[in-house]
Amino acid sequence: MITVDKTSITENWRQYFLNPDEGFGTIYERFVLHRYFARLKARYDIHSVLEAPSFGMTGISGINSLWWALTGTKVTIIDQCHERLQAIRNVWKATGFEAHLVCQSPTSALLPFGDRSFDMSWNFAALWHVKDGETYLKELCRVTRTALFLCVPNQLGVCWGLRPREAAGLHLENIGTDWIISILSTNNWKLVEEGFFDTPPFPDIAMKKEDFLRRMGFRWIAKRIESGAGKKASILDYFSGRSPAMERQAMKLDFLEQSPAWFKKLWAHHRFLLFELRCVASRMRGPLDTSRTGCK
Repeated sequence: MITVDKTSITENWRQYFLNPDEGFGTIYERFVLHRYFARLKARYDIHSVLEAPSFGMTGISGINSLWWALTGTKVTIIDQCHERLQAIRNVWKATGFEAHLVCQSPTSALLPFGDRSFDMSWNFAALWHVKDGETYLKELCRVTRTALFLCVPNQLGVCWGLRPREAAGLHLENIGTDWIISILSTNNWKLVEEGFFDTPPFPDIAMKKEDFLRRMGFRWIAKRIESGAGKKASILDYFSGRSPAMERQAMKLDFLEQSPAWFKKLWAHHRFLLFELRCVASRMRGPLDTSRTGCK
C-alpha cells in the first residue's frame, strides 16, 4: 500500500502513483524528450536502451522510456527503491508495453550487466540522487556500446536559484557538466554534442505550472492549459490512446525550443550531454538541438 509523504523531493513521488496528475510542465518536457529520442534512434539505429537511474523527474516515475518501448526498442530500467520499482512495474503492466525492471541497492553504484550490453544508456535529472556519482558514470560507460545521453537541470538558468535543492539525498556535485565530461572523457567516451532544451514559456520551478500561474494571478491561463491538456492528466493518457491529441496540444508551446543558444542557456529547464564511444561513427551527423539549424 502506497502512502503519501510530502516532506521532501525524494519522498513525494508516491503522490503521482496515487493521483496521476502530472501537471502540464511535466507532460510538456516528456514530449520534448520524445523528439530527442527520435533523433537519437535515427542517428545510432538503437535497439536496446538502459535508463539508469530512472528516478529524478517530477511526475510518475519510471515511464520516460515508454517512447522507446512504443518503437520496439528493448528497454531496461534501473531504480534504487524497491517500493517505487513495484509501483513502476504496475504502471508498465497496465500500459501493455514491456520493460525489464531491475532494483539496485541505493548503497551500490555497480550495475548488474555485462560489458557493452546496451546500445544507449541515458537518464534525466537523476544523477543527483546517486551517492557515488563517479562510479555510477564509469559503470554507464562500461555497459554501453554506442551512445550516452545524459540530461541534468540547467544550473545556468535564471530560475535555478528559485528551485528547492537542499533536500536530503541530493548530490549537487553529480550534475556539474564539466565534471561529467571529465569522467567520461577519461573512460574513452567523446562529447559530440551538448545543448539546452525543455524551453517552455513558463519558468523552471518545482511545482505544477498551473498552480504557479494561479498564485501569480493568471487563473485564466491555468484554466486554458488544463482544458487543453486535460485536467488531472498524465502522459499515460497519450500512450493508452485516451488522449491522442495531447502531443499536438502540448507542443503548441514549443516555440522557444528554436530560440538562440544564448536565450536557451538562460531559460531552458534542462541541459543535455551526448557522448559516443570513441570507436563509434554515428549514422547521421545532424544535431539533436535543431535550433542550431532552424529545422524541426
